Amino acid sequence: MSATATSPAPARTRTPAARVSFPRVVRSEWIKLWTVRSTYWVIGITFVVMLLLAWAMAAAFSMMGVNGEEPAAGSASVVYAALGPAQMFASLTLVVVAALVVTGEYGTGQIRSTLTAVPTRLPVLWAKGLVVLVVSFVTAAVGTGLQLLLAGAIQPAMRPDWSDPEMLRVVAATPLYIATVALLGFALGALVRNTAATITIVIGFVLVIENVLAAVPWKPLEWVRPFLPASAGARVTSPQEYLDMAGEMSRQAVNLSPWEGYAVLVGWVVLLVALAAVRLRTRDA
Repeated sequence: MSATATSPAPARTRTPAARVSFPRVVRSEWIKLWTVRSTYWVIGITFVVMLLLAWAMAAAFSMMGVNGEEPAAGSASVVYAALGPAQMFASLTLVVVAALVVTGEYGTGQIRSTLTAVPTRLPVLWAKGLVVLVVSFVTAAVGTGLQLLLAGAIQPAMRPDWSDPEMLRVVAATPLYIATVALLGFALGALVRNTAATITIVIGFVLVIENVLAAVPWKPLEWVRPFLPASAGARVTSPQEYLDMAGEMSRQAVNLSPWEGYAVLVGWVVLLVALAAVRLRTRDA
């Protein structure tokens, strides 16, 4: 009897592990953001309120004239009347989304799994920040466009004059400012790692502290007020007419240009992101 020769089983090939790259980390953070229902709710509410405020301002436009005369149709001041009221609301609602992007993982402990997958850590922070910036800017840009369409349909005088350079600045800078404030909230969330604390600090600082400091008649504060983040950054979305009026009424030692004010806001974001990066590298999650 002869034994039947059997061929050896082929060696099992090992599938190489997927390399952790920055695009993969960004994709992971993008998926995380859109698998949370609160993201859809907050963005939806942002759109609704932006449109409601634009509708209300367009409907009340006839009451906004000076000495019975309406402002020049299509001017930056008129268009700002439709966009301005929703600007702060949209900034604060998107701060909620931005804060949850980073603090949500600390609250559930999922951040440990994330940092295990990306041991160098900092790419996680950059990816989360990039996702926040893109989503906030696109949301604000779409909301701003819908506001302009709605206000212009209700009140033709609110249709923008695109040949005016100031008009381009006011309209284009609106989503830029909103997205940067959201990024400020993200940076603060990455630093304090707590959702409630982040939202409380941002809202308290923007709505309470900045307004209180603006009202206190103390000489040293004249050097502080121009460099408060939200107030300085909002200059980039304001028509020059509004800035001139505010300059006459306010007590400030420095009168920043629109883009200088926005640079102050960016400086705050950079500082907080740098502090968050140091904490991420040196402290356990």
